[in-house]
Amino acid sequence: MKLSRLNKQRSVLALFAFGEGLILPLPLELMLAPLCRLYPKHAWGFAWVATVFTSLGGLVAYGAAWFAAEQWVWPLVERWGYESALNEMLELVRSYGPWVLAVTGLTPLPFKLGTLACGLSGVGLIPVLLAALVSRVSRYLLVAWIATKSGQLPWGGRYFGWFVLGLFLCVMLLFL
Repeated sequence: MKLSRLNKQRSVLALFAFGEGLILPLPLELMLAPLCRLYPKHAWGFAWVATVFTSLGGLVAYGAAWFAAEQWVWPLVERWGYESALNEMLELVRSYGPWVLAVTGLTPLPFKLGTLACGLSGVGLIPVLLAALVSRVSRYLLVAWIATKSGQLPWGGRYFGWFVLGLFLCVMLLFL
């Protein structure tokens, strides 16, 4: 039973991480930290799932910006009012290259804008992938470590995965 619940929560985490790397405006730590607190023996696995799937989501955003900027990216950016933020990120990427993505992956700056800017400015795939992985591994392993050292959730978290999935779907409906 516990293994089945863990697998469901890993799946929900993977879905949330992919969405966060691609388009979701909520930080992944909202799900990762409580999961790591609830299952401290699996914290490193959760951190790796978060790293892989948020990086994959970022690569999809990069690909969309690279191949379909006019059809998909700019209309959505304009609709959500992120034009000036993306233009600022584009200037940074043009000046500093994929290092900007490495920094956005570690800070509260939107990782999505960094991947979009890298795709729009033509930064190569390998540097983008390396910058995304290095920053995301560092961030999520640190979150997992802090969460396991700070104690357990006061409640069992029995429906936590369903709650996050519902929240994810509601946010997606708001933004699409």
